[in-house]
Amino acid sequence: MEVVRAAFEAWNRGPEALGDILASDVDWRAIEGAPDDVGPMRGLDAMRAYTRDWFDHFDDLRLEPEELIDAGDRVVAVQRLSGRAKRSGIETELRFAVVYTVSGGKIVRGREYTTREQALEAGGLGE
Repeated sequence: MEVVRAAFEAWNRGPEALGDILASDVDWRAIEGAPDDVGPMRGLDAMRAYTRDWFDHFDDLRLEPEELIDAGDRVVAVQRLSGRAKRSGIETELRFAVVYTVSGGKIVRGREYTTREQALEAGGLGE
């Protein structure tokens, strides 16, 4: 749980801080079919590029946990991403869930889901 908590702080510091919490060979997948879906991402450089794109398009970008659920070597996080679009000034807020897999003190895998229920099922905690 502590690694995932630290991930939010690192993400909010920007793409270069991701090395503090992500494994160099991290395996990540954004929500399939979402506007930011670039397909499977592998490695720290891919995650930095993905994150940099968000920071390039939004000011005051913040990622915050709303709920963290311990699932052994995985953590299911319901989280909120907020910011202001640089071009339009429109405030944006997204809620989604992620199943984080942690090993050796780093996040080695992440899968994003549209809903808490989808993430819980994927994390083996479905009802």
